[in-house]
Amino acid sequence: MQVDGPAGSELTDVRVEGAEKRGDAPEVHRLGTQETSTQKTGSQETGTWEHESIVLAEQRASVRATPARGATATCRILLDGKREIATETAAAGEPVTCSVDTPRSTEGFAPRCSTTSPEGVTLAGRRGIVAASRLAVIPDKEAASFLYDDGVTSTYAKPFLSVEDQLALIERRGLQIGDKTTALNALASIGYYRLSGYWYPFRVPASAEGEARPSDFVAGSSLADVIASYRFDEALRAAVLLALSRVEVALRFRIGHLLGRTGPFTHTDPSALSSDWTRSRNRSCSGPNCTSVCDHIESDHQSWLRKQARAEELSNETFMPHFEATYGRPLPVWAATEVMSFGTLNRLFGGMSQRHRQQIAIDFDLYLPDGNGDAAALSNWLEHLRQVRNTAAHHARLWNRNLTAPLAVPEGAPELAHLREQADEISGTTPVSRPSSRVYGTLVVLAYFLVRIDGSNETRDGLRDLIESFARDSAEKLRGMGFPEGWEAERVWQPDYARDRVLLERAEALRGIDLLYPVDAAARLWHKESPSKQRSRLGYYRKQGAVLAVPGAQAHRYPAFQFNDETGDLFPVVINANRRLLQGGDGTEQQRWDALQWWNVQQAVLGSDSPRRALEAGSLTNALLDSLLPPLPED
Repeated sequence: MQVDGPAGSELTDVRVEGAEKRGDAPEVHRLGTQETSTQKTGSQETGTWEHESIVLAEQRASVRATPARGATATCRILLDGKREIATETAAAGEPVTCSVDTPRSTEGFAPRCSTTSPEGVTLAGRRGIVAASRLAVIPDKEAASFLYDDGVTSTYAKPFLSVEDQLALIERRGLQIGDKTTALNALASIGYYRLSGYWYPFRVPASAEGEARPSDFVAGSSLADVIASYRFDEALRAAVLLALSRVEVALRFRIGHLLGRTGPFTHTDPSALSSDWTRSRNRSCSGPNCTSVCDHIESDHQSWLRKQARAEELSNETFMPHFEATYGRPLPVWAATEVMSFGTLNRLFGGMSQRHRQQIAIDFDLYLPDGNGDAAALSNWLEHLRQVRNTAAHHARLWNRNLTAPLAVPEGAPELAHLREQADEISGTTPVSRPSSRVYGTLVVLAYFLVRIDGSNETRDGLRDLIESFARDSAEKLRGMGFPEGWEAERVWQPDYARDRVLLERAEALRGIDLLYPVDAAARLWHKESPSKQRSRLGYYRKQGAVLAVPGAQAHRYPAFQFNDETGDLFPVVINANRRLLQGGDGTEQQRWDALQWWNVQQAVLGSDSPRRALEAGSLTNALLDSLLPPLPED
């Protein structure tokens, strides 16, 4: 690590990610405090530090260190000690981190695993080495055959063009460039290739369906119009990222809070997650030079845990030093979600148990016809939003992009019904609609989420204003974004669009309650000696109104607070309360929701506790229950 202080100055909290020798598994090595050595440049002396580490190609290489107070540290990551692939300089006295996924080779590309195993990278300071190792190099021709092993050879032979030549080319093709200085500046600051995606709609249409468009522009097209599309897309990406951030933060809380009720480390416990996600699978390197040493067995969950552990190790969140010093790692799930990327969070959601995913879907009013939460639809939406987020975050064109994860349109979300195409009369299949695979569908889903997160349409209205200011003079621009005819009349765009009050009350009633599938609820009745008798007892209790099942009459889900794990049965006071609430039977769907509401509402006679809280505290007695609910005649 090169610092602007003298030789002998110390670096603290030094960490290097890699392996100490070939064959070791990569990990983050905490090297503590390290002393720098002298490097002289002219009359100036600086302190440097060097360490050798091995990092496989296409894996993470990182180094972190903190200089002395007032000193400035700089790091670089070099391939084979020559080619720089990362560099960072921190503020005086602040820690500096270099972190990058290594490429395939130093000169071109290197295989992920081969008989000439790629060994690593160099981590170096700008004026002094931070850490050093080597990455195996293969000849360019061999590298190309490794990457492009399908026999296809590029025929690209277009010449390199200067910015001036690029401008002359589009002008010859009919694009009005206006002021030449302004046009040159636009090409130099944005780039010809990036702008080509924005001027594509201005090119002459193809003469027949399926044919490529000619390179010439429609008469009257101008570079100013192309730049206007580009600037609109910039603003659209920023506005979409703002809306997405609110969805992402809300999802972080819901996942962390729900899993945290089971235990602080539920996200690391395979028994609490989807069996498909935690099932071990054979893994193999896909490169042509791979050998059997590359094969291994690992579950998707184990792979996810490795990435999450690395994210926690490299996180600069302010709470991390406290947690590491006080508790160590891993982080509890409600803190771990705060250092997850949206993709990592999305994968955790997909790996949760079905009942947990359904509970989060219910929190967003996504129901299946049988009353279960529509976890599949929510998974689809989150994957769609993940792709949109990546597109926007990497500054790629968004406004008229054809998205590769078209939106599911569940029956339980009627405001999205206009995104659905009619089913084919012959095949019965439903084609993907244009609105569901363009940014219009994204905006509708964001509006759906936002009104359920903060009860406001303010962000939605800002997005709508932005789009209408851009496309008010062009139906074709709206069509490019996937807007269908008559979109303005759809419920989701109305000024008074709001969450259904009944669904809101139901979601609030379920929040904080762990719901059990019938098989899990029956297993809680372990005072019965066999699974069949446990299932029979659960069914009897339900028909007699002794146990409460929500959320629907067709989908029985049982709030866990009703079961006494010490006796393997229901709490007696629960049996009495539920029978009074449900009138001695299994009750209608509305009666069940009303019963759940009763369990959650604070009561003065209970010291402002709800009956559920009093039950959990052990203070709800039959005498108190009689003052809250009149006994049944048979009681």
